Amino acid sequence: MNLLFNLVAVQPIHSAKFHGGGSYGEVIFWALVKRGVQFSCAYDSRKYLDPMILDACKTQNIPLFDINEKTPQQIIDENQIDSFYTPLYSLEKKWDINVKDFVFTWHGVRALEMQYSWAGVGFAKKLGQKFEALVRYRESWKKYFYKPKYQALAARMAEGKARTITVSEHSRASIKSFFPELLDLEIPVFYSPMTAYEPEGFLPPGVAAKKYFLLTSGARWEKNNLRAAKAFDELVGMYESQGKPFDFKMVITGAANTRAYLRHLKHKDRFVLLGYVENRELEFLHQNAYAFVFPSLNEGFGYPPVQSMRYGVPVAASGTTSIPEVCGDAVLYFDPYSVSEIKNRLVQLLDSKIYDEYAARAPKRYAQVHARQNEDLEHTIDFILKR
Repeated sequence: MNLLFNLVAVQPIHSAKFHGGGSYGEVIFWALVKRGVQFSCAYDSRKYLDPMILDACKTQNIPLFDINEKTPQQIIDENQIDSFYTPLYSLEKKWDINVKDFVFTWHGVRALEMQYSWAGVGFAKKLGQKFEALVRYRESWKKYFYKPKYQALAARMAEGKARTITVSEHSRASIKSFFPELLDLEIPVFYSPMTAYEPEGFLPPGVAAKKYFLLTSGARWEKNNLRAAKAFDELVGMYESQGKPFDFKMVITGAANTRAYLRHLKHKDRFVLLGYVENRELEFLHQNAYAFVFPSLNEGFGYPPVQSMRYGVPVAASGTTSIPEVCGDAVLYFDPYSVSEIKNRLVQLLDSKIYDEYAARAPKRYAQVHARQNEDLEHTIDFILKR
């Protein structure tokens, strides 16, 4: 087997430097290295790539092919590649390649599931991102862009010309629901693996341990953090109206466009908007948070709640897509479209009895999920290698 691994999938996409699909791909990369598998990689030299991965490619003699110099198809043809794996499927034309064994992880069909919202335009900073946000998730865009491309992929799978795995029962059901021609096709579900970084760092100025609610992925409107921020803003106002002390803050990481938040908030001094933080620092923020809030509108798996549960930090999260499957009964759920319901869950988490109950459930659920992640990682590597 001459395997080409798509490292472009772990590099920045849209407005996000780091993303769940990228984290997933990094774990798969390191698992292949650990197994001693001989493979090569395609990457984009114009984008950020973890220096540790670059160093590993040099020390392990893993060939790196720059897609700015050769197309993926040229790389495959010129290097006798017979197997291609991508941890994140791309609809871009250049990745519509011909190879003997095309393998990919299908995280879900967010492009078809999501409802359109103008909010995406407000979160975008660059002109190109704003244009993309104007059309992405519109019904016409789904009908004439996303659906035909996914339809072609489904046909390829039905004909046995592509193999896939997915990361949750929700994603598998969604794939088959949108593409009934795949109803009888076996699509294994292997939970998304994750790297358990050790926490390291410090809290932002003015932020005390166990005195803040944490939100992550602040650059992406699909993560729905603005509604959670509004809920917290209302919570602060509620305490002030009653003359009661309330010394909590809300920390939001990855908030590249701070104006997208601040223009909607009254108590701006209660919000700490951070840019992108490194993995160990993010773990530190998870570890020291009072609670984690995950209002995401759509997830194929959903790492962040699991990260917080590792430290016994209670979680309030959307009761949609894959999140209940992954989090089980260890978190408080809410309707992600309802600011008032999100606020209700924050009020519940301020009740010491409820807080202690979910703080106790969290590490138990983390242990269950993490054990399956480790087991399924081995299955994933076997699947890629056809073993």
